[in-house]
Amino acid sequence: MVIKVRIGGLEVARSPEILETLLGSCVAIMLYDPGKKIGGMAHSVLPETKETNPRDPGRYVNTAIPALITKLTVEGARPHKLIAKLAGGAKMFKTSSTINIGEKNVKKAKELLAKYKIPLKGEDTGGTGSRIVKFYLRDGKVEVRRQGKIITI
Repeated sequence: MVIKVRIGGLEVARSPEILETLLGSCVAIMLYDPGKKIGGMAHSVLPETKETNPRDPGRYVNTAIPALITKLTVEGARPHKLIAKLAGGAKMFKTSSTINIGEKNVKKAKELLAKYKIPLKGEDTGGTGSRIVKFYLRDGKVEVRRQGKIITI
């Protein structure tokens, strides 16, 4: 079954489920315990919030990663066995502004993965244009469809 991860959402499931989302400048943060075949995906819109307990922790990278770790642990995943993959973080608008929210989302995700000692095993980030991301919990494979091509990470 395919579980859709909404904008700002966060979902955790087990094999054989598939987590799916559509991204632009947002970043999909995917954590996976390969031995237990349990994974989670957050669809983060912004790099951080100052709120300590936001209503939608998946909306912000700085609250999404700890929330994913907690939910995965409750489901039986082992925090020390988690691996990560990232997708998204595109520059969606051609402006003269130096603000690139996609780049900031990816940078914050990498900082926090390092802080939690979760190895980043694959990514498809940056560039321009939207992506459809499918995270297969049976094996941890991630398919990213963008600009008519499918990339596996």
